[in-house]
Amino acid sequence: MGRLEQDVARLAVAPSPLPTSGQDMDVDGARAALRSLDALIADLKGRTIG
Repeated sequence: MGRLEQDVARLAVAPSPLPTSGQDMDVDGARAALRSLDALIADLKGRTIG
């Protein structure tokens, strides 16, 4: 998951090619979402393998 967190951090500081409404990316929220997704994937893998 370290790579996903690095991608989030990089995207947070990179200039956006799209116009924004003045809102910044919620980096902490994005990291929490990635952790949750990682846990869900691990749970699903455990169900299909076991």
